[in-house]
Amino acid sequence: MRRVSLTLSGIVMLLVAGCGAPPPTDELLNQSLVLTKYAPGVEFSTFHSFYLRPEIRTLKDDGSVAVVDPEKAQPFLDATERNLVSRGYQSLAEADKDSAELAVELDYLAIVSSATWCYSWYDSGYWGYPAWGYYPYYGGCGTDYWRSDMLATHIVDLTSALANPDGGDGGAGGGPSNVPGIWFSGVYGVELNSRDGVDGINQAFTQSPYLSASAK
Repeated sequence: MRRVSLTLSGIVMLLVAGCGAPPPTDELLNQSLVLTKYAPGVEFSTFHSFYLRPEIRTLKDDGSVAVVDPEKAQPFLDATERNLVSRGYQSLAEADKDSAELAVELDYLAIVSSATWCYSWYDSGYWGYPAWGYYPYYGGCGTDYWRSDMLATHIVDLTSALANPDGGDGGAGGGPSNVPGIWFSGVYGVELNSRDGVDGINQAFTQSPYLSASAK
């Protein structure tokens, strides 16, 4: 399993994972790759609580969104929660999610081979905060043919939404206000029934020592 760790260049309209030159195509078709990115200047130790969305969404061929079978999704959700709790963050239940400082969710994109090696996700009306949208951006993309099945995890800073759940000016007719993405991981080349998915999630946290509720 290859590892890549990059910094985040900015946050705008799209979630894009996959900056930097990829390994040769024949390598990418036969192994997993773990990529992590984070927003510069974020003090991860200032956050204390998170809510993990209890499902994994996936994009269907027609562009619609579906939910992954819960039995397949649970091991990856458990691994994510376990890693965050071990870093000192408190996991909040569904009833308390509106008070969470961080929102965490996983998505899956399954493509056997593709001409693009980036991943885009757009989520208007961020869950729990209808007047807020989610528009992170993680740099540039490249093209190649490779196995691009990807299990993505992104962490969003909800502190602005907590202070103004109605979205302020953005939520009052001017389009949704933005909630910033502050951390992303992509485990490429895995299937949802693969142990590599859990290993990839663990590896993503291993290569992100700054992601901790306690300053190191």
